Amino acid sequence: MTGHGRGEVRTKAWSAVVECFSVNRKTAEVVFHAERGAAWLDPIVRERVLAAISRGRVQVNLVLARGDGVSGHLFDAARAAAYVREARALQKTLGVPGEITISDVLSAPGVARSGDPGGEGAKDVVLEALDAALKGLMATRRREGEALRRVLVQSIRRLAAIAKKIAPYARRVAATQRESLLRRIAQAGIAISPDDPRLLTEVALFAERGDITEELHRAASHFEQFQEKLSAEGPVGRTLEFLAQELGREFNTLGSKSSDTAVARLVIEAKGELDRIREQLANIE
Repeated sequence: MTGHGRGEVRTKAWSAVVECFSVNRKTAEVVFHAERGAAWLDPIVRERVLAAISRGRVQVNLVLARGDGVSGHLFDAARAAAYVREARALQKTLGVPGEITISDVLSAPGVARSGDPGGEGAKDVVLEALDAALKGLMATRRREGEALRRVLVQSIRRLAAIAKKIAPYARRVAATQRESLLRRIAQAGIAISPDDPRLLTEVALFAERGDITEELHRAASHFEQFQEKLSAEGPVGRTLEFLAQELGREFNTLGSKSSDTAVARLVIEAKGELDRIREQLANIE
């Protein structure tokens, strides 16, 4: 689910600004962005975020500075001198003209570095700012989740209404098969009594193979579970995806078992609604 949160904490020793952005993912993923000197906070931040979310990609941006506003950048004079010395030696060896500027020296690897922000209190300040950012993030995700819940409730009600329209056909399976067999027998010019045991046996076999009562009962149970989960606390996305998958299986079976064109049209309508539900479930934690 998408969302955004920001937290800022300042003390005499440290200031930390944390921003969290989340987008949809089937699994939980955390991406931490900070100055190189704050990389040691990565596992701490990751653990805190994963304790709050179970799905989605969350990007955490951290700006950490000392209380005096100094970012902590330092210069390694020994490394800079070594760079100049070796560069001039190489220049002499190759016979290449040119000047070595201060910009060249500062851009050399390792000359400019971030000071270690791992001093006393830095972790506490960062975590406090992170908690504030996560609180805002979760609030926006909850608002989006409530809107999605309302959409899904309407969708599952439409599916239940379609299943209700299919239900009467389940009670007419035997009669429909009997009429179909008699019609084909008449077209073939075969004389047979409507009460012939062979005809009755064939009708019973067709009715058993075409019985969709069990699928309708299971679908009704899935509808009920789906609505219960939509009102439940905590992560429900994976459970809802499973129920949507099971509903798809039931409607597929309904379509394959029934030879009635009206049922086929209703099954196609149900599959379209299920596709819309699956699209929305990609956004649900």
